[in-house]
Amino acid sequence: MRLTRSGNRRVKIIIASLCTAPLLVGAIVTVASGGTGASGQLAADSPVAPSPGAGLNSGEFDELTMIVPQRPGVDGRIGSDKPARADVPVQGATDGRSVVRPGRPDAVNGIPRGVFPAYRRATANLAVVRPNCGLTWPLLAGIGKAESNHASGGRVDVAGTTRGKLLGPVLNGKGGTGRIKDTDKGRYDSDLVWDRAVGPMQIIPGVWDEFGADGNGDGFRNPNNVYDAVTTVAVYLCSEGDDLKRPRDLVASLLRYQHSKDFVATVLRWMRVYSKSAVLIPNAKGNLSAPKAAGNAERKVDPRAVPDVPDDPKPGTATKPTKPTTTAKPSIPDPIQTPTTRPTKPTHPPTDTPTPTPSDTPTPSDPPTPTPSDTPTPTPSDTPSGSPCAAETNPTPCTQGSGSHG
Repeated sequence: MRLTRSGNRRVKIIIASLCTAPLLVGAIVTVASGGTGASGQLAADSPVAPSPGAGLNSGEFDELTMIVPQRPGVDGRIGSDKPARADVPVQGATDGRSVVRPGRPDAVNGIPRGVFPAYRRATANLAVVRPNCGLTWPLLAGIGKAESNHASGGRVDVAGTTRGKLLGPVLNGKGGTGRIKDTDKGRYDSDLVWDRAVGPMQIIPGVWDEFGADGNGDGFRNPNNVYDAVTTVAVYLCSEGDDLKRPRDLVASLLRYQHSKDFVATVLRWMRVYSKSAVLIPNAKGNLSAPKAAGNAERKVDPRAVPDVPDDPKPGTATKPTKPTTTAKPSIPDPIQTPTTRPTKPTHPPTDTPTPTPSDTPTPSDPPTPTPSDTPTPTPSDTPSGSPCAAETNPTPCTQGSGSHG
C-alpha cells in the first residue's frame, strides 16, 4: 500500500514523538545490541546472511531500469538506463554487526562517530513506524557515503548539524543534473534562481518539503542535520510499502531515490562493506568549504572505487570442514597431552598394585601421610577470605561499553 502525503505527515509526527520519548533510548539500544524488539523481529523474518542473489547487471532488474522517469531523483540528478560499471550481487538489505568497534582514522570502511548514531536511530524509528519495511543501517550508511562521504568525513557539531552548508551542484540542467527552478526561495540552498540538493543526504527542497522529518526530536526539521536528513531518507525509502529485505524491492526503492544502476551498485557495495566490517573513526576537523556552483558535497558515484567484500560461505559447507582441520592438530597434542593429563592420576594406583600384600596398608598409611603434609591448613583458610575469590563472585559489568554508540 502506498503512502499518501497525509500518510507521510503522520509518519513524521510519529517519528517526532518517538524522538522525544524516553523509550527511544531503549529502542536504540535494542538495535545496537541486536536483541529482540521490532528490529529483531525483522531479522528473524529473513536470514541474517542471505545467499547472494542475481547480479545487478544480470538482466533480472532490467524492467525496473529501462523506463527512465522524467523528473530527477531525490538528489536532483537525472536518470539513466545504462548498466552499472561494476556489478554487485543483490541479496536484499543486510544488517550490520551489533557492536561496531573503533578503527584507524584512515580506515576505508570507517564511519565518523558523529554520523553513525544517525543511521542507527533512523533504523530504530522506522522499525516502529514501518516494521515491514526491512530497513537496515548499513543501507542508510551506503547512501550517506555515496551522497556526501558521511557529511565530508563527519564535519558535524555535537548536535549532528554540519559545520557550514553542504550543497550539491546548481540544478540548471547541466552536468547530468535536472533543471529545477527555485522552489524554496533560497531558504535551504541560498539560491533564488535554481534549486540545489541540501545536506549530508543531498535532498532537493521539493522532496524535503514532502518527506522532511525531525529525526532528533528538537522540534525543527533541518536538512543540514544528519539525524533529520537520514530519517527523511528512511521515510522516503519506506514510503511505497516495499520490503527492502527482498532484492527486487530494494532495487526499486533505490531507483526511486536515483534512477541509475551506478548509484544502486555504489550503495549496495558500500552496504556490503559496512554490514561485514564497519568501524568507527574520528570526525574530520574544520568547517565545510564554501559551496561553489559545482557544490561542495563529496559524491562518490563510481562503484569501481568501492572495496570488494567476499560473500559469506554457505552455512554447513565451508565452515565445518575448515574448523576441524585447524582445531584437531592430531600430530602434536595427541602424543603429548594425553600422557600428561590422564596418566598423572593412574600413576598412584600402579605404584600400589605391584605390592599385593600391602593392598590394605596403603589405605591407612597414605591418609596419615597427606594429613601431616597438608598441615599448612591456614593457607586454604586464607583463600576463601582473600580478595581474589570476592572479585570473582562480583565481576564488574563491562558490557556497558556498547552504550558508546548512543
